[in-house]
Amino acid sequence: MKQKILLILLALCLCVCLAACGDDDDDNGRKKSDSGKKTEASDDGDEDPTPTTAAGITIASTETWGDFTVGIPADWTFRKGDALDEEDTRYCSVKKSDFKFFDFKRETEELANQQYTYNKNTYTNEQKDVSGTIAGIEWTGFQYSDGLGGYGFELIATVGGKPVRVSSSGFAFDSEEAKTILGSLVVKGE
Repeated sequence: MKQKILLILLALCLCVCLAACGDDDDDNGRKKSDSGKKTEASDDGDEDPTPTTAAGITIASTETWGDFTVGIPADWTFRKGDALDEEDTRYCSVKKSDFKFFDFKRETEELANQQYTYNKNTYTNEQKDVSGTIAGIEWTGFQYSDGLGGYGFELIATVGGKPVRVSSSGFAFDSEEAKTILGSLVVKGE
């Protein structure tokens, strides 16, 4: 049974990798969130709500869903919930394309650790540990290569006594996109 599941997962990973080869980073020019509305960043006078990084990544809007508030770059989209339940406030995603994204998860400690360990044992190609404090959150995790020149990473942190997990595909941990998205993240504590 485990071998069948592993073979199915490997086949899915291969399909994703092959599909990513043709990714031209065009997300159909959509500037709206998946909910169909565009939200503007709030200007409370404390910080510039539209930071621009060296790579030219500009936060065009912010979205709040559950415990997460995160910046959305121009031409990227925001997805509420997960693939199984779009109304689940424990999950949200910031997507450049179907294969380049950041998934944010607020899970129980047991589930977060279980999923993190599973992913660490699955994504082993050129795997290396990463860590750093971004926007006041101390992240630990690992980065991996997809074998085709792309990267992904998995991070975990504790905010307000609860675990937060981030899965990213298509970006290295030290990329400007990761710095910009993670730098815009605000997680409500307890």
